[in-house]
Amino acid sequence: MAGECLLIALVLGVLNIGFFRAGRKNWGLAVLPLGFVPFVTGMVLFVSEKMLHYDYTFILPMILIVVSLMVSCIWVGMSSIILIKTKKMRAMYLTVSVGFIFTLSLILLIKYYYALLPA
Repeated sequence: MAGECLLIALVLGVLNIGFFRAGRKNWGLAVLPLGFVPFVTGMVLFVSEKMLHYDYTFILPMILIVVSLMVSCIWVGMSSIILIKTKKMRAMYLTVSVGFIFTLSLILLIKYYYALLPA
């Protein structure tokens, strides 16, 4: 599951690079917080799977996923206030971004929980 998270973060990173190269720096900065949750989750799960072997770290990755969700939502809110000028565009950006981040975090939490259950 760590590989999938890092792949999602990589795709969003490529999208950011495209925005920056096209001269759309505001949109590049607005898309940046969307990759925070998959990047943090991928790194935490990689460390817990490969180095700590799950035995002592059941709750730590779940807490870090929820904390990264909160940080990312706050980051999205701040960037919407700073970068997006119209109220209609700000509302759409907040709805889609927070919806994406929340849904992705929920899927990751559920998948991580069921991956640890004994067979």
